[in-house]
Amino acid sequence: MGIHKVLYPWLVVGVLHESPSRLGVAQLALLLPNLLFILPGGVVSDRSHRGTWLSLLFLLFLLPLGLLMVAVISGELSFTMLLLFGITFGSLLAFVQPARESLLGYAAPELMHQAVAKVMATQFIAQGIGFLIAGQLGNLSLPELLAIQIVIFVLSSILIKRSHPLPKQQPEELADRAEVETKSVKQTLLELGDGLQLFRDDKGLMHLLLIVFATGFLAFGVYLVGMPLIAREFYNGGAELYAALQVVFSLGIVSANLGVMKQAKLNAKPGRLMVVSFLLRGSLVGVIALVPSLWLLFPVVYVWGFFSGLSMTLGRTILHNQVSHAMRSRAASVYQLCLLAGAPLGAWVCGLTIEGIGLSSAFVLIAGATLLVSVLTAVFSPLWHLKAVRSA
Repeated sequence: MGIHKVLYPWLVVGVLHESPSRLGVAQLALLLPNLLFILPGGVVSDRSHRGTWLSLLFLLFLLPLGLLMVAVISGELSFTMLLLFGITFGSLLAFVQPARESLLGYAAPELMHQAVAKVMATQFIAQGIGFLIAGQLGNLSLPELLAIQIVIFVLSSILIKRSHPLPKQQPEELADRAEVETKSVKQTLLELGDGLQLFRDDKGLMHLLLIVFATGFLAFGVYLVGMPLIAREFYNGGAELYAALQVVFSLGIVSANLGVMKQAKLNAKPGRLMVVSFLLRGSLVGVIALVPSLWLLFPVVYVWGFFSGLSMTLGRTILHNQVSHAMRSRAASVYQLCLLAGAPLGAWVCGLTIEGIGLSSAFVLIAGATLLVSVLTAVFSPLWHLKAVRSA
């Protein structure tokens, strides 16, 4: 995923030299399938054996990667081809995310923040390595980078199946499994409704979704579209600078999670801390709008990553501690839906705004919108008072 996050947008702006609005469309194509498939993905995950299901999904990633490799080798790489790649890749992610997220349900509630932080730290250390590899695009060919991704997905498929093997089942368990697998469409819709009901009945969780949507729309939108344009427009850099910014951003995320791992207990009001981190990220976007020197840009991006990592860990910890294990895949799919509903829309709007008023002015506008959302949440939202663990 680290290689993907650098390679995909850079193919749009650095190889095909497309406009900011087209970069927004490309990110939209990658993220939009989550809106269509992530809720069904949560239901399928709750019905399936996680290790077997995830192993299959990882192998299916070879389809879009192989398609892109053929296009590159044959010289047929085009914006349309990248959109097709993004749609296919994003569709698979919609099924992977809730299944992978639900595995956190095996952690004890009082240690959930540490489990989430360990997963996040491991994930972003690995992504940082991917960013460094993708930053070698000038030294490595595009087919070589895609081949590295294919090997990693195959290894991931093997390792997840080995670490979560299919348990031996008794005849009655096999019968129950067969019954689950033949559930009707009506039953599937009912199960989707159960996942949505969780958030409708709990205002704290509902407002968690609202701040997550705002994070996707404002913070992720500017990150997905703004980050590669910062490298290209502000500093006349290439893939190496873009990858370096991604590495520094990831180091900030890892640092935040290493800090959370050392905490015996989660902050008593994690919702409040999440809102504060959201506000500070918006403020840093405003600082970047001033086009600081590179020696200042990297620390700013690092702190931006730090508060992003803190916010992601807090949101996921709140979710897992408020929802029963049987419902976690569906709850995680609703959570991801709100995040990823905001992200493609935010990427598209950010691209259009940058084309309309310029990169710096767009960043200032986003910083102002973040301030407004933060103040409204602090004054009116129950998320501000939400406790770390649901009371028994």
